[in-house]
Amino acid sequence: MAPEEKNTVGIAPKATESEPPTDSRWNGRVPITITLATAIGFLVLVTAGTVFGVGVWLAQKNTFDLLSENAHQAIAADVNQIEQHLRPAEHQARFLASRIAKSEIDPADRKEFSRMLVGALAAAPQIEAVIFINPQLQGFTAGRDIERDDIGLNIVDYSPDPAIRQSMKNVENSDGPLWGPPVWREQFQKTYLNRAHPVRRGGVFIGAIVAVVSVQHLSNFISEKGLETTGNRFILYGRDHVLAHWLLMRGYPDRSIEDPLPRLDGFGDPVLASIWQSEGQHELELRLPEGTEGHFLEIFKQGYVFIYRRLAGFGPRPMIVGAYFQAADVGKEVRRMVAALVSGIAALFVSLIAAIILGRRIARPIVRFSAAAVRVRDLDISKVEELPGSVFRELNDQSAAFNAMLRALRWFELYVPKKIVERLIKTGEVRDTISDTREITVLFTDIAGFSAASEDMSAPEVAAFVNHHFSLVADCIEAEDGTIDKFMGDSVMAFWGAPDGQMDSAERACRAARAIAAAIHKDNKQREAAGEPAVGIRIGIHTGMATVGNIGTPDRLNYTIIGDTVNIGQRLEQLGKEVYPAGTEVSILISGDTARKLEADFKPVAAGRHKLKGRVGEIEVFKLV
Repeated sequence: MAPEEKNTVGIAPKATESEPPTDSRWNGRVPITITLATAIGFLVLVTAGTVFGVGVWLAQKNTFDLLSENAHQAIAADVNQIEQHLRPAEHQARFLASRIAKSEIDPADRKEFSRMLVGALAAAPQIEAVIFINPQLQGFTAGRDIERDDIGLNIVDYSPDPAIRQSMKNVENSDGPLWGPPVWREQFQKTYLNRAHPVRRGGVFIGAIVAVVSVQHLSNFISEKGLETTGNRFILYGRDHVLAHWLLMRGYPDRSIEDPLPRLDGFGDPVLASIWQSEGQHELELRLPEGTEGHFLEIFKQGYVFIYRRLAGFGPRPMIVGAYFQAADVGKEVRRMVAALVSGIAALFVSLIAAIILGRRIARPIVRFSAAAVRVRDLDISKVEELPGSVFRELNDQSAAFNAMLRALRWFELYVPKKIVERLIKTGEVRDTISDTREITVLFTDIAGFSAASEDMSAPEVAAFVNHHFSLVADCIEAEDGTIDKFMGDSVMAFWGAPDGQMDSAERACRAARAIAAAIHKDNKQREAAGEPAVGIRIGIHTGMATVGNIGTPDRLNYTIIGDTVNIGQRLEQLGKEVYPAGTEVSILISGDTARKLEADFKPVAAGRHKLKGRVGEIEVFKLV
């Protein structure tokens, strides 16, 4: 059975369906319905014979700004897409190079190394191949087979390839990883970008990890977003080669090793091909965001606006991400605005001022309420501020009711596990937390020698000490998506695998235990510097089947776990007193069932078989270091 002193989740009685009470007495608040009806009627009356218009200069400027902003947003989206497409190659190459350099994996161990390369590809679908090339230019490759939807492994001799030889020299002589220039591969009929990360062990160059990424996806992306008021979008490599364009959706035809990308001059888009010509080029009379450039170009008896941004860091040359659109599009908007100009500007001005003042007055509390409601929905209660009152009766009543609810939720949040409440809010049903049996991993912590240490503390000092300790432990548990079941004196009980299933519950719990150990170690350094005694902690972890769900009475429930698995976890924590020497800062014991769920890099240390209190027989116990 699980220890007592559980948190509880109350089930509120069903509310009766009735209209909220209304107060017909005048209290200085103006009903919003009367205000809106009066305001709308006034505005319609004033503007009935007037057509809204703006001056030609203002219309042109606003339209230019709008189109410029749309193009800027499109460019920002393209830049983001480039980074999302290429950053995983950097991360995976760095990760694999680090593991090899630290001797955590050996390229000579083909079975283990193959698993790592396949895992790197599976984690980053943007990457089409991961290659380890040794100084003899022998490469071990994991590559995607798009047609078979599979990953193939090959050993390739790259020594005949002069481009590979030169690239390996560049990588060996570099201070860090490099993005190489675009490379055309005839056998795949594709152009690729390569991220090469040198691998050094003991200062000696032993090879390079190369992550290979196709660039065709970038053309597909900008084509899908297309011409939705953002013009024709493009990505250049340097000033004279086209990396992405809607014309390249189906590939990069007629490419070669010498020309992996289409050249800008003579490209199928004659407007883009003319982007850098000086004849007919003028500066834009627009305010562009910092880092964004642009110019106006008159070609083919048409005016075009180009807006672009330079993006460095993905190769020897910077990428130029941009869009262009016809200036005639702006002229059409201006002509429409000019045709709409009529008399009545004075009346329109009055109506505009009235609408702005009234709209802002009404919208301000609504916007605040919406933002606060979103935070409440996300259970981010601590960051929600109480809403101010309003001159409008309904909005003032809304603010008062919301503030009362907020105060109640702040107390509610302190006593109920947030993860359980999130499940209830998302589903709206209690039945999703009805008890069932599942595999979970439970973790217990306890402060070593707390009773003796707390004898000389006052009650406020004990509370402050324990609360600080619990915050360290809780942060580590929640960082691994664990559920804190309860705080018991100076102990914490937490579990993984419920309410949502977690196949890696044992690994999450062990990572949390290691994080707790690091947090305690850091905190002890601060305590010793302040002249305070260090704190020791014991941790026990066990994985097994348990009953999980709502336990309690119909009107007072607690979402918890019960069963022998819980008892074993707590006994393992207590066993730390015997297995570890006195004065150990952090002792972590895990059961054999938990150890068998861990990946090899955890490397638990066998601590023998032990008989736990209250159990028949012995269980296998490991230390987690």
